[in-house]
Amino acid sequence: MNKINKVLYLDGIRGFAAFMVFCHHFLLSFYTSHYTFNRELQHLPNDWELKYGQSVFSVFTNGNYFVNVFFVLSGFVLSRKYFHTHKFSDLISGAHRRFLRLYIPIAFTIILVYLLMISGLFFNAEASVFVKSQWCYEGLFHFTDAGTRFIQALLYNALLNGDQFFNTTFWTMPIELYGSLFVFAFLALTHTTKKRGNFILILLLYCYLTNSMNLAMFTLGISLNFVEQRQNRGNRFLNFFYSVLLLVLGLAMGSYPTTGVRTGTFFEQLGHTLLEYNQWFHPVGAYFLVLAFVISPTFQKFFSIKIFAFLGYISFSLYLLHVPIIASLSSYILLHTHNQLGYNYSVLLVFITSSIVLLILSWLMTKYIDDKGVSFAHMFYERYIRKTAIVEEQKELS
Repeated sequence: MNKINKVLYLDGIRGFAAFMVFCHHFLLSFYTSHYTFNRELQHLPNDWELKYGQSVFSVFTNGNYFVNVFFVLSGFVLSRKYFHTHKFSDLISGAHRRFLRLYIPIAFTIILVYLLMISGLFFNAEASVFVKSQWCYEGLFHFTDAGTRFIQALLYNALLNGDQFFNTTFWTMPIELYGSLFVFAFLALTHTTKKRGNFILILLLYCYLTNSMNLAMFTLGISLNFVEQRQNRGNRFLNFFYSVLLLVLGLAMGSYPTTGVRTGTFFEQLGHTLLEYNQWFHPVGAYFLVLAFVISPTFQKFFSIKIFAFLGYISFSLYLLHVPIIASLSSYILLHTHNQLGYNYSVLLVFITSSIVLLILSWLMTKYIDDKGVSFAHMFYERYIRKTAIVEEQKELS
């Protein structure tokens, strides 16, 4: 069981990805031209924003790419225990607990955002006068019918429909929920077969023919279990070489602009035929990145160090909290410092301060909300679902 639970490097990847999504939204708020390639929106001299956005290094703040990494990781992590134990009960338990595990932190975030909104503590609209962002400052956290939308989001709209009124990150929540349930369902339906790998290949072919990229990422995550079970059979040098190659390819594919605008990027040099599959660059690139770590013990050690382990521990809370913090604390500090420090030095101060506050609040939320939610979901399943099922089974047998 220790081997099953020893996935520290996977938590590290998730934590790093969550922080990079925060960096993506931070840059999107205060240096939006790196994303839009619009020179008129620049704050840095000499086209530095544009140069960064058009370079392969922009992958490190490509939020869509790292969200894809989340989905591949989910497919892998949610199926990993089952591949070690082959217990059908693990699938039943995981499927029943998944809704509450996701809902409780999301509900807390919705309540927090609503309270901040009615208290007038979001300052992104005021900052929009000089920030020039077309993402964070067009109605974000400033809308009518807040009470009605609050109830709808809390009851069903955020988790089930991806309603973004109370957090722009909520678009990923139904994908995560339904993708997770798919993982458990697929493993349950193939529980008695030894040909699961063939079914995965057929499913991936279906995903390709139907452009079902979200489903493909969870399926690719499941397939990583086959790789992990064979990772020690090959030559260590070759494995390291393959992992470096996969990492480079994964990051290169992840640098593809989310907007699809390729002007000034190396993607301009690619052939038209290859570019027809650009919608697959991020999903496949995310798979390559995670695969590189699965086959490389050296890479695994890097993401197992304490800082990444900590980021992994708070990753879900960090993911949920960072947009409200940018629109409240970050915008407030910028409003009150940019005249004295200048825009760019003010943004640097904002980033440092916001990062520290975000890490602290994410730790508190994880400890007192997320962890408690996981425990509650487990207790609810054991007490009200599993126990009831056992009682009913005993009645039938008697």
